[in-house]
Amino acid sequence: QEQASVFSSILRLARSISIVLDNENMFRSIKVDHSRFTALMESMSEGVILIGQSGSFLFFNKKAENLLGITEQTPLNSVGAYLSEGFRTLFSANADEAHLIPHEPGVTRRLVSKTDSDFFLEISTFIVPHFQGYGQRMGLIIRDISKEMSIERMKGNLVSIVAHELKTPITTMRLQAETLDRMISNGRPEDAKELIGDMLSESTRLQNLISDWLDVSRIEAGALVIRPKVQSLSVLLRMAEKVVKQHYPDLKIETNIDKDAQCILVDKDRILQVFINILDNAARYRSSDSPICLVSSSLKGKEIEVSFSDNGVGVPPTHLSKIFDTFYQVDMSNRRKVGGTGLGLAICRGIMAAHGGRIWAECHSGKGITIKLRFHL
Repeated sequence: QEQASVFSSILRLARSISIVLDNENMFRSIKVDHSRFTALMESMSEGVILIGQSGSFLFFNKKAENLLGITEQTPLNSVGAYLSEGFRTLFSANADEAHLIPHEPGVTRRLVSKTDSDFFLEISTFIVPHFQGYGQRMGLIIRDISKEMSIERMKGNLVSIVAHELKTPITTMRLQAETLDRMISNGRPEDAKELIGDMLSESTRLQNLISDWLDVSRIEAGALVIRPKVQSLSVLLRMAEKVVKQHYPDLKIETNIDKDAQCILVDKDRILQVFINILDNAARYRSSDSPICLVSSSLKGKEIEVSFSDNGVGVPPTHLSKIFDTFYQVDMSNRRKVGGTGLGLAICRGIMAAHGGRIWAECHSGKGITIKLRFHL
């Protein structure tokens, strides 16, 4: 009987040890699975949130933490409440938690920050059937779509800009053609000469718009062909000045050309196009003063630098890096005071890149900005 009791005790001890070992193995397995899960979540480029049954934050990766601005002091009682505090659904001024968090897998919501109108998130839902012993849980994939929304905005603005810029010369030419028809019908063809000149001017403007768009297409396709030859910087500037002053006769241009920086190896027509675009902007985006552009050149090591400093309305420092983007304008509304398609400086950048050179803008003391070009010797 004593032996049986000892055997029974040993058996119970063995079972206990077996249970402990099984629990340890299970704990290790869970720990390994948790490490793998965490590593997988942290490696994702999107933010990931798992929501508890009560709507609380069950898990979130580093990307979600950064996108949502979560810190150690952030109260994390409810995912929906936290999102509602900082965001609203796009195209809706009022949004509750149900609107912010889609409850069906595959459904997405686009959110915009309440404090930063340029910050957008896209949220979609997924379901985790068995999450580490918690049972079925809902998760969110969060993606920063600020760049995509910026492009969508720009496309929308582009439609209005293009329509506005094309509509003006087309409408003008139509009215001029109708007036010309009446003059001829009334037997006054001698009065039509000036009108025909105006029609030619408008058709040239329309042709220039189309040429600009074609140039942008060539630049983006890498198909812009240049034929560089040694050119006189002074001669090119005089040619550009003559063209710009046909439209802006009050533009005053002052030049200071360094004797060591008088010649550049460039495609004459393309660099002339660059100079005309820059001088045209200096005259177009004028302040209340008479437009003045100071042009200078200097030798910078193995490069020649050409600077155009105007006294115009200027550009906010935050916009300086964007003014060379295709279709970008500081004022993108269709009620803007100054016309234009936003292609001029983008074309300048493409032409300079094709030459292996550089172009950039700087703010300077007083009004206006300075556009600088660098050419290799």
